Amino acid sequence: MCGIFGVITNQKDISIGKIAFEGIKRLEYRGYDSCGIVTQFNSKLYVKKESGRIDEIQKKINLTDFPNGSKLALAHTRWATHGAPTKNNSHPHLDCSGEIAIVHNGIIDNFIELRKELTDKGHIFKSDTDTEIIPHLIEDFIKDGLNLKDAVIRALKRCRGAYAIAICYAKSPDLIFVARKGSPLVIGIDQDRATYCASDIPAFLPLTRYCYIMDDDELAKLEAGKVSFFNINDDTRIEKELQEIEWSIDAAEKGGYEHFMLKEIYEEPMALRRTMKIHKDQIINFANELWSASNIYITAAGTSFYASLAGKYIITKFLGKYIHAVECSEFKNELAECLRENSVVIALSQSGETIDTIDAIRWAKRKKGVKVLSITNVVGSTITRYSDHVIVTRAGPEIGVAATKTYCTQVLTLALIALEIAKLRKIESFEEIKKYYEALNSTPSIIEEFLETKVDSVKKIIRCLDKEHNFFFLARGISIATAKEGGLKLKEIACRFIEGYSAAHAKHGPISLVRDGFPIIFIAPPDETYERLIGNVMEFKARGGKIISLVVESDEKITELSDITIRIPQPGDRYHNLFSPITFIPALQLLAYYTALSHGLDPDKPLNLSKTVTVH
Repeated sequence: MCGIFGVITNQKDISIGKIAFEGIKRLEYRGYDSCGIVTQFNSKLYVKKESGRIDEIQKKINLTDFPNGSKLALAHTRWATHGAPTKNNSHPHLDCSGEIAIVHNGIIDNFIELRKELTDKGHIFKSDTDTEIIPHLIEDFIKDGLNLKDAVIRALKRCRGAYAIAICYAKSPDLIFVARKGSPLVIGIDQDRATYCASDIPAFLPLTRYCYIMDDDELAKLEAGKVSFFNINDDTRIEKELQEIEWSIDAAEKGGYEHFMLKEIYEEPMALRRTMKIHKDQIINFANELWSASNIYITAAGTSFYASLAGKYIITKFLGKYIHAVECSEFKNELAECLRENSVVIALSQSGETIDTIDAIRWAKRKKGVKVLSITNVVGSTITRYSDHVIVTRAGPEIGVAATKTYCTQVLTLALIALEIAKLRKIESFEEIKKYYEALNSTPSIIEEFLETKVDSVKKIIRCLDKEHNFFFLARGISIATAKEGGLKLKEIACRFIEGYSAAHAKHGPISLVRDGFPIIFIAPPDETYERLIGNVMEFKARGGKIISLVVESDEKITELSDITIRIPQPGDRYHNLFSPITFIPALQLLAYYTALSHGLDPDKPLNLSKTVTVH
């Protein structure tokens, strides 16, 4: 779950350290407990690394200051797995000779036995990481007479697990080798001038708009302005298609906002409008597969799982079949004996690299031959390679660690599929379906109006709840997904203790925690659950709970029972209520954002979290 960046260039009068530093700054959302840079010059490697956040480290050791004339650099920003976030455990890692350097994202599962084997040979290790065994393996194979490329391949064949790695060698000033298995890696090309490697496209987006997306078991030889690809298993050459990046450079920058999270909340209307333009055939393919399937499962992790819960509710309304939602980490355990043929699995992953989601669908296809339909925000990501049909949402790059606009576009995509199913099954009249489409198409405008006119109501809540550390988020029906996702945001960003529950289920235990002033946030669109939710509000109010409710503009009943309301400027009809998970969530995202600020926390870099979970 770390970020790696590399550059090799033939251009003169450039600061290679500055390019590398800016590259990992653009990847800091992938990990921010330590970082480091290595450059090569005059057959020597120069390394700077330290624990802490990148800007703090820059003030201490100036990560841009390297010998003039260096034409290559590797950089790394870390989210710790093996070994504490210390200077010794930070990347890059070197071999015994100090001539081979590596940066790595992933986990080497068999590092303990490899480390023992190498230690017995006399290798000396300076860190607690799994990564450090790789340069020592390469060192061994070079001593045996192999060239750098063959030594890298032989070393990787000894490693079990996941990796995206970049390697440089003091004696090869014109080469970087990179490889991928189970962790994302993209190659950027500035033709005949420079080549870049990175965990994510935003790292080199200001430098080039052309890239290759690497697949598993691929090795690439990077030279200035060109790249060659090889299959790790048999060393054959691979031809890959050069892709033009459609994202704008501005999409990967803050653009005047204090934080990426705030910028990305305000980008939600635009992201929704773009996602509505997904090619109709893709939506129809998903709808047809679900209509014909005997059994349907939906799987994801974190925010994507809560998006799947909302989408599942919308689809089942029109499909008339049960969709079983399973957290991806438990997918194999839960379905080992009961996953049947002619099943369809819907998989959601914002990055397309979530390891537990990938493992789930890979297992399902291998064991049962089921069809996989995936929804992701990243073209060419790993999840797409195991999928029969793919929809790529149009949220654009999301840099903030906490998912915001990608959540909205995932729910929207599932809603579009649901309405296509309604047309296929003809269970609703044309006029009824048209009203649902009109309500769905209005979601960007509703969010825009909220962001323009209602944000102050969120800020007022922050002042009222500034000293609170425990919250309940309660709802019924489709809004349970909103409650869980809204609670997750406050938990991730503001480090408050949150539980998102069914309001009915909360009577079976959680209500015992309520005391005078205990804050309870109710998600309360006026849908078919509204009258019962009123009873739940009264139960918690009777026990001293401080009632904060998200309601539509015209709401009266729950407003009377609430201490504070946040009003969402949308109609209270059944068409708009069905898509309330999209229109209600920005208020809860902003609640998390401003609460984090009030407690001196960085919303873009929540404690202990990383954007893309590529380790088990």
